[in-house]
Amino acid sequence: MIRSFFILLLFLTITKKSFAQHDTITSITEIPLKFIEGSNKKIEKYTTRLSSKTVKTLEKLTKWENKIQSLLRNVDPTSADKLFGEGKLTFATMLQKIKAGEALKDNYKAKYDSYRDKLTTNLKYIESQKANLEVKYIKPLQKANADIVKLEESIEESESAEAIIKERKKELLNEAVKHLGKSKYLSKINKEAYYYTESLRNYKDIFNDPAKAEETAKNILHKIPAFNSFMKKNSALASLFGMNSGGEGAQNLAGLQTRADVNNLIQGRIGQSGPNAASMITQNMQQAKAVMQTLKDKIIKAGGGNSGTEIPDFKPNKQKTKTLRQRLELGSNFQFGRPTRFENSQADIGMSVGYKLNDKSTTGIGIAYKMGYGSFDHLRITHNGIGLRSFIDWKLKKQFFVSGGYEMSHNTVFTNLRTLQSNKDWQSSGLIGLTKKIKIKTKYVKGTNFQILYDVLYQKHIVHTQPLIFRVGYNF
Repeated sequence: MIRSFFILLLFLTITKKSFAQHDTITSITEIPLKFIEGSNKKIEKYTTRLSSKTVKTLEKLTKWENKIQSLLRNVDPTSADKLFGEGKLTFATMLQKIKAGEALKDNYKAKYDSYRDKLTTNLKYIESQKANLEVKYIKPLQKANADIVKLEESIEESESAEAIIKERKKELLNEAVKHLGKSKYLSKINKEAYYYTESLRNYKDIFNDPAKAEETAKNILHKIPAFNSFMKKNSALASLFGMNSGGEGAQNLAGLQTRADVNNLIQGRIGQSGPNAASMITQNMQQAKAVMQTLKDKIIKAGGGNSGTEIPDFKPNKQKTKTLRQRLELGSNFQFGRPTRFENSQADIGMSVGYKLNDKSTTGIGIAYKMGYGSFDHLRITHNGIGLRSFIDWKLKKQFFVSGGYEMSHNTVFTNLRTLQSNKDWQSSGLIGLTKKIKIKTKYVKGTNFQILYDVLYQKHIVHTQPLIFRVGYNF
């Protein structure tokens, strides 16, 4: 009887393990290949951005630092030797080290980042299960894990560069300003250091924005018990607390106060201060929060917004820290004309691409297709012409912008592109007016805008046109 019981228990244990292994294999094979390939592209792009930005920044800083060195040599050689003497870590030596592949700081470790830690651990776990994966997964997976090591090195490089740049900038400003005053080169170094820090923060935000395939992979992995165990032992967070060493970390944390212990201690202290102590503390906390919020608003207005952000002594152009894609603004607009005795009803369908010069101004170019549609009684599509556009928008107040532009329109029906080569059929328009831009959050559309424009050249048109133009459009 006892023998039969042990045999049954052994059978159930083996069956349970086999089912668990089967569930693990099934779940792993459900992870989309798009997740691994997307992670590859994301990691490569982030690494390239960090390396490229660091080198470009140091090249600019080196150029201006050399100008300051030349000026100081003529004014005060002693100060020049102090700032640029042998053994000093200048922007030039930093650039040389990076190009030579040397570390700026010995044994420097990048700051912990939750998103990067989870992504790294996810990829490591999937690679540990490569025996259960199809062949098409193996190479992209190996590349992703190799690239994440390079990314870690680039982050360490950029973070150490950021810290040294701040130190060097402070050193130059404190010493050189005594002899050079408010030099334009010191001002340029100050601005470039600020934009470098903000650019790194922007690149990190872009990288930490998870794609749809990542969410799918995460949901699949968290259903696997073996993954959760792997995460606890192999994540960077686990290594910080020594949790990846067979549970020793948990023992090392024994005896530390828990949140409940701290709360009980606070409650006990408050009780000793009298019956109104709790309400007084609450009131003081609310006042402190109000003061902190006021200070936070001032920092944001000055161009800050994060605890690690220095408050600049100039008005920053936030667009300088954005990527090219972030500074581009794709748009479309529609304009409908009333029928005249010369032409039927017509719609101008325009597409444009704008470039944000700064936080208030956008300039760009566009193209328009002039489509005739006859009347509602007799719909008839005709190619009535094409238009080339240029524009600039300048923020006036809140949602309102002053808009201007120069446009060339070909208002003759065309059947092929050769007919557009005739110069005599093109007419010019000079537009100025107001635009109201309204932000909306949808999957594809970022905002809508309404324009009313006045054509200052309408009287010179051979074919009569209206001086006022109304357009409605969307931004993507």
